[in-house]
Amino acid sequence: MLRTNFYLRRPQSTKETPVFLRLFSRSTGIKYATRIQVLPTCWDKNKQRIKPVAKVENHLELNRYLDILKKVADKSFWDLTNEREGVPPSLSTLKLEIDKRLDRVEKEPVITFFDFFQKIIDQSEAGTRLNPLTGKVINPNTIKTYVTTQNHLQDFQKHFPVKITFDNIDLKFYNAFTEYLIKEKKLASNSVGKDIQVLKLILNEALDLHLTSNTSFKTKRFIVLRETSDSIYLDKDELDELKNHDLSDKPSLERVRDLFLVGCYTGLRYSDYSILTCENIKNGYIQISQTKTGSPVTIPVHKDINGLLEKYKGAFPKPLTNQKTNKYLKDVGKEIKCLQKTVVKNITKEGANKQTCFAKWEMLTTHTARRSFATNEFLAGTPTLTIMAITGHKTEKAFLKYIKLNSSDHAKLLKDHWEKRA
Repeated sequence: MLRTNFYLRRPQSTKETPVFLRLFSRSTGIKYATRIQVLPTCWDKNKQRIKPVAKVENHLELNRYLDILKKVADKSFWDLTNEREGVPPSLSTLKLEIDKRLDRVEKEPVITFFDFFQKIIDQSEAGTRLNPLTGKVINPNTIKTYVTTQNHLQDFQKHFPVKITFDNIDLKFYNAFTEYLIKEKKLASNSVGKDIQVLKLILNEALDLHLTSNTSFKTKRFIVLRETSDSIYLDKDELDELKNHDLSDKPSLERVRDLFLVGCYTGLRYSDYSILTCENIKNGYIQISQTKTGSPVTIPVHKDINGLLEKYKGAFPKPLTNQKTNKYLKDVGKEIKCLQKTVVKNITKEGANKQTCFAKWEMLTTHTARRSFATNEFLAGTPTLTIMAITGHKTEKAFLKYIKLNSSDHAKLLKDHWEKRA
């Protein structure tokens, strides 16, 4: 059976003091806050109610609330007892039930779309959010793409007629957002696709955490735009001219050129070939776990890499930042005669296909090394699966993006095969 009584926390106080409800059951008791405060001189201890005095203008409402509170406590006790087939509830369970019936249960704060997006970025930067495929921390360059997409969405919010929430990211939103990126931000198709890819990642994580039930982003029309980029590679003759060009009077450029050649002879990404040390070489093979995927890869040491190791006294060329390396590579390329040729680059921008002409050296980047390795080995007849084992590509579709051959290259390749069979 439940017994109750109201009492003052500090009955001798000269200031207002809290009123509590004491709940007794089976020789134990627990206090329950009424959230009412009153002067002890205005409290009737016998009636356990506030006196009808002028000092407490709303004493009727307050006493009515105390009556309701007692009734809620009694009913909660008996309802719980009946549910438990006559077994009285614990006082802590009773207290929670009273809170629930009085709507005192604190609701978890609703996390907004942008709050969740920022949380993903913060966790990625802190290293507490891991790549689900590799179990490793998120790459800093990947985090930069999160921030870029977040900025684009916040900019778009200023143009979108309603507040962006988990629930209103649908095909209407998708069409408006992609149009904004294309026409207002003037982004190329692949850049738009990257924003959509990150957006879908955020929405998938929110769905997994039950923050939303919206699955509009999973429809076929909510696509990630992609187009094959007109990236370059350096063929064997161009690599030889680059390798043999005298840069002894420009040691910084020479070091960047030599490290770039390491990438051309290993097929590694810059994040991997820039951190190679002699400890990675064992019995004539380079062994390293790829930074991006975490996958181990083994690569035979090319004869030209042996030459570089001799040149740098058993070490690999010391790297610069990726950004500075890309700048210096172009400075090197300016001096190479065969890289002065014009290259036409097609790109979809502002919704239209545009052609731009560049000198080949202007398109040199650290990633050109990886494409050069894959394409040259493919042209040399190295089996595709073997090249993929070195580059670390999981699918032939992903690998073939690195094979930068034009129609003339394919024609020459076919001619070589015909001559070998003749």
